[in-house]
Amino acid sequence: MHSETRLRFMRWLLVAAEAITIALTWQLWQVRQTPPLLPVFGLPALDMGVPLILSLLLILLRPKTGLVLHTALMIYALLIDQTRLQPQIISFLFLLWGTLPNPNFQALVRIHLLALWLWTGIHKWLSPGFLNVVGADMLRPILPEMAYGILPIAGYLIASTELLTGILALLPRTRRVAGILAWGLHTGILLTLAAQDWNHSVYAWNVALALAGFVWITPWRETPLKTLRQCRPFVRVVIILLLIMPAGFYVGVVDAYIAHSLYTPNTPLTSTEALSFYATWFELGVPLPPEQRLFEQYFQLTCDPGDKLMIRESRYWFVMQGQSVRDIFCTPTPDG
Repeated sequence: MHSETRLRFMRWLLVAAEAITIALTWQLWQVRQTPPLLPVFGLPALDMGVPLILSLLLILLRPKTGLVLHTALMIYALLIDQTRLQPQIISFLFLLWGTLPNPNFQALVRIHLLALWLWTGIHKWLSPGFLNVVGADMLRPILPEMAYGILPIAGYLIASTELLTGILALLPRTRRVAGILAWGLHTGILLTLAAQDWNHSVYAWNVALALAGFVWITPWRETPLKTLRQCRPFVRVVIILLLIMPAGFYVGVVDAYIAHSLYTPNTPLTSTEALSFYATWFELGVPLPPEQRLFEQYFQLTCDPGDKLMIRESRYWFVMQGQSVRDIFCTPTPDG
């Protein structure tokens, strides 16, 4: 298949995938009282579902114009509600821009995929909770009982597969294998989630990622360094940031989902009846991003006088700073 045909096919697939994702999480994109919006600034709150869907359709007719409009609308949507800072939403933007036949955008989407696979693997390897517990929980629903002997090493297998996919994608000679491995990895994730009937909001994203290796990684011929040299100076800076920025998660300067820390229990945890893990799952279809500032903001908007929120941290930086546990007391605003 010709490269432009592949990109056009991927554009249609991604538009459909993101539209399905927005539809499945429709309430997330509307103005609402419960669960509350978590704005960055005091911008006017608007229903964003319909404008986002329309801008996606425009991408099919006028790709550049549609992408600019869709990106602007999505940034506004994220600013008025940080609950929308979900990994699939951020990834869709990179993937959609990568459907333009421009070497700078092609480089950005390839590095986005590299960073995604490398860092999801690294984070899991640095998370004992994932290696010893969560990994087994993920594979158990799709393994026959006779294969349960794999469960003790399930976390290691998943982390290694993600990391290996990223490493193979770095090297021109192994990129075909990386594409096949990416297809297997994301197909496996999709089957695992479907078996548990869980987290429907990332189904379409994993379908797109399963094919992304064939579209952007397998045809990639240059080394990463040569690719970097061919890009504009600003794009080079963005590429370097995409590769190193996820490390900032461990000192609290980069959000877990932006840093590709997915399904790993090394993120902040809450301990209170006033803010449970399921605070947004049932109403919005997505988790509350695991960030201390969002836990606190959500808590203060929904708590009653006398409530207390406890936030636990397992990251080494916070433990060394004496911040492994924070107690936050309810001081509701007049509107809260």
